[in-house]
Amino acid sequence: MRSKIIITSDFESLKEELIAEFGEKNLRFIPKDVASDFLIEDAKAVEKESFLAENSEKIIVIMAQSFRNEAQNFLLKLFEEPPKNVYFILVAPSKNLLLPTVRSRFMIDLRKNKKTRAPLNLDIQSLDLKEILSFLQVNENLDKLALTELIAALSIKASTKLDLSEEELELFYKAYKLSKLNARSSVLLSTLLLNLYERT
Repeated sequence: MRSKIIITSDFESLKEELIAEFGEKNLRFIPKDVASDFLIEDAKAVEKESFLAENSEKIIVIMAQSFRNEAQNFLLKLFEEPPKNVYFILVAPSKNLLLPTVRSRFMIDLRKNKKTRAPLNLDIQSLDLKEILSFLQVNENLDKLALTELIAALSIKASTKLDLSEEELELFYKAYKLSKLNARSSVLLSTLLLNLYERT
């Protein structure tokens, strides 16, 4: 076993794979909520867990949607000189979320994400308010990742079917950025769709 970085956004499948390969008792997942940021408190929890003595191998899985720089810097020395029988697996959706100083200490395993994008059942060129309302109701409780993917798909469909202005493209870009910051899906999607509706 060697410490490594795994780049994937399919956290659930990877978690199941790691449990099957190493056994649940040998794994420690920090933070517990994988949809969150990796903060300085999490880094301190990793340090504490690392120094709890174990006779067998212990793998600390650091799995998060984003990583604070101060939290990564806090762990550099630990990554450089881990205690005996302690290994690290860092999991992130993009290697660019990790500092170069962290990346240089690990082998990187880049996983291809299986993109099964659901078809957008919207007639972008002739939207009506009833169709928009129905679409918003179906997609009102999306998580951050699903919302980001939906906005990306919507922007691709809109830009291939319509001649979008620079302002309209900018609106999609802003919505995409806001979706990564936990903005409400109903607000972002209604803004985009009503903008498209007004031009038809």
